Amino acid sequence: MSSQIRRATSVFLALLFLVASACQRQPQPPLPREQKLVESVKPPPVQPIDRDLKAIKERGTLVVLAPYNSTTYFLYRGEPLGYEFELLRAFAEEHGLKLEMQVVTNRNLLFNKLNTGEGDVVAARLNPKPEDEAEVSFTNALYRTEPALVQQKAPPDKATQLTEPAKTEIKSEPTDAKAGESVMSKADDSVMISARLIERPAQLAGEQVTLPEGSAYKRTLIELADEISGDINVVEIGGGADEEALVAKVAKGDVEYTVVQDNLAELKEAHYTNIKIRPIVGASHKVAWAVRKNARGLQEELNRWIAEKKNGSLFDRLYKKYFTDRKSYKERVESEYLTSVTGKLSQYDPLLKRYSPELNWDWRLLAAQTFQESRFKPAARSWAGASGLLQLMPATAREYGVKNSQDPEDNVRGAVKFLNWLTRYWRKIPDETERLKFILASYNCGAGHVEDAQRLTEKYGGNPQVWNDVSYWLLQLSKSQYSDDPVVKYGFCRGIEPVTYVIRILERFNHYKQFVVT
Repeated sequence: MSSQIRRATSVFLALLFLVASACQRQPQPPLPREQKLVESVKPPPVQPIDRDLKAIKERGTLVVLAPYNSTTYFLYRGEPLGYEFELLRAFAEEHGLKLEMQVVTNRNLLFNKLNTGEGDVVAARLNPKPEDEAEVSFTNALYRTEPALVQQKAPPDKATQLTEPAKTEIKSEPTDAKAGESVMSKADDSVMISARLIERPAQLAGEQVTLPEGSAYKRTLIELADEISGDINVVEIGGGADEEALVAKVAKGDVEYTVVQDNLAELKEAHYTNIKIRPIVGASHKVAWAVRKNARGLQEELNRWIAEKKNGSLFDRLYKKYFTDRKSYKERVESEYLTSVTGKLSQYDPLLKRYSPELNWDWRLLAAQTFQESRFKPAARSWAGASGLLQLMPATAREYGVKNSQDPEDNVRGAVKFLNWLTRYWRKIPDETERLKFILASYNCGAGHVEDAQRLTEKYGGNPQVWNDVSYWLLQLSKSQYSDDPVVKYGFCRGIEPVTYVIRILERFNHYKQFVVT
């Protein structure tokens, strides 16, 4: 018998064995409905603090508790992004609030931190569970999705290849194969995986499904087991494991099955092309935000806002951006600048780390300014003639010895010298935090305009050493009645630009501190 015939026969027999095993499986000992693989203690519920929308508006900041994941909140090429992040940023802006994101890596702590007042909203692709209703309140649905089973359809080596479905190949056996011995290839692995694919929920009877601890889909699988009259062994993984990590484990062959939101599973399929994301194993459900049970004003306003915006373009545009555009998703998750995974902001991180000590700055602050100036693009050039990573004007570049502004190191070296000069110039502002805002604003519009705003501040009874007071009068310099004031030496200034500049850099710095370790 030829080696090709023997090999074809071995594949056929393997398939027969799988079919026979499925049809005549010996009775198995009863499997427990659930078990814990890694313990992760959930703290006991706490009474919520008394802080509602009115108090939040008085404070001026909406604090959101969120994990970092590929759709809720993440950093990509230096920019904070995410479906829930962008929605909440729009909500905050419409209500005159600053948005502050606080990353919580242990999902078991989200509701506890919400009720103790560390945040005001939980955004985490939440699928509300009945038992959660005693601890928090949920908003109306952001969208609806379904629980989908994730399983392998090809071996792990094909996990990230955009290829056609694997085909069975028959090759010659190695010369040292013993007579009658079957040698199985990766193509044979594909055949065997295909033979055991789950096509219907009822086929999960007797199987093991791995979930993150606390997943709402544990209840889904227990209800499914009752429907199909067969136990499903639910294994929960604690220790911070999430849905995305478990999908990766399925693709690699570390676990056999998991269940995740259908829209998320479809995104993961763009990255791990050896997975199959069917069948659907439960009813559709809402995904929502959580607030404290006594924050009724905040809940009502979020619900009103969601109802209003879902009829417009905002929700549709962001859903398509984060859940439908699979090509962009694949680019993000495979990039070395998906910061939550790689810790990198840009290819210029080493350069910024090298020069930031000359300013006694956290390098992430200098990176936040660099993104604001050029989005890390050394060839960037403004309408006014500024160029390079830190957008030096030609006169400033000459003054600080920059020969080529589009050379990254030359540009950063010159910008740091200029920032050092501004630091010395603003030593008259005693508070270090306040001083930084004066430095950044001066970098954007010039120290002269900032001093004009200080003089107006003093004239009208404000504190010229407090940025909040000075920034108000910097904004007024775009009006002739103030730019022509006798105390103003440098005239008109579009104050909205330096004021926004300071806000954006400090906000981005806070994002960077969440994701990038120094």
